[in-house]
Amino acid sequence: MSVLTSQPLLQLPAVTTTPASPTGNPPVRYRVEERTRTIYVTSDIPPAQWNSRNLSNLFPPDGQGAQPVQRTRSKVQTQYIITAEAESPREPRSAPAVLDRERSCQSNPPSPLQPSPNRSPRGPRTRILFYHKHDPHYGFTNFSPHSVKYNGKVYPTSEHLFQSFKFQGYRDDLAEHIRLGSPYPSMAFSEARRFPDHVRPDWKKVNIRMMDEAIYHKFTQHNDLRVELLATGDSELVEDSDKDSFWGIGADGKGSNELGKALERLRARLRREGW
Repeated sequence: MSVLTSQPLLQLPAVTTTPASPTGNPPVRYRVEERTRTIYVTSDIPPAQWNSRNLSNLFPPDGQGAQPVQRTRSKVQTQYIITAEAESPREPRSAPAVLDRERSCQSNPPSPLQPSPNRSPRGPRTRILFYHKHDPHYGFTNFSPHSVKYNGKVYPTSEHLFQSFKFQGYRDDLAEHIRLGSPYPSMAFSEARRFPDHVRPDWKKVNIRMMDEAIYHKFTQHNDLRVELLATGDSELVEDSDKDSFWGIGADGKGSNELGKALERLRARLRREGW
């Protein structure tokens, strides 16, 4: 395993070790970014099997010449963006994957580049977080500025379409009000909440299916989003919302993450359909 710090962000010497490969696979050079700090890691073990909570061991404390890490509003304190490097450093082999740093600590942690001993041989899946507007993968949220055409009508965002589903076939006037009332997804959300007595009575039984429908049309109509979603491999997709414990993971990180699950179902469906 070789670790090379980036310049000029880190004024540290390169550290190189050459243990025998436990996997027999040729090592791959990975670029690991901690927001404003970057290192390069060469490993024969794919990132999905890294113990990501210990990646912080590879970064020196902020006071040792590195610029301070810029924190985001996300409750996850630090994210690592890992990209496999191609032969030419300008051409990454794969789309970046964002790994969250675990909040808990453990004594005598294993090397971050070794599979966790308590995991299956396949290793844990990479977790890709999305939610905030200026963080990666904002297009995975229903608030992203991507219009959606459905049954001959154009909705400003997939949030508009999803919220209108609450009323379609029951109060079509309200469904149209949601679609046309405002271009902002936050307004579509708040307007739908104003009419709880007019929501279709079976909504709680069909809301997940309606989410699947809304995002299917969104991602099949926007090639850039579809490519971005398919590039996530088999990573776990997580809506990192501290306000929603049903569609996201909530403030305690233990929510249902139904939007993330819906996106994983969509990803599998797109592959089955040959996109």
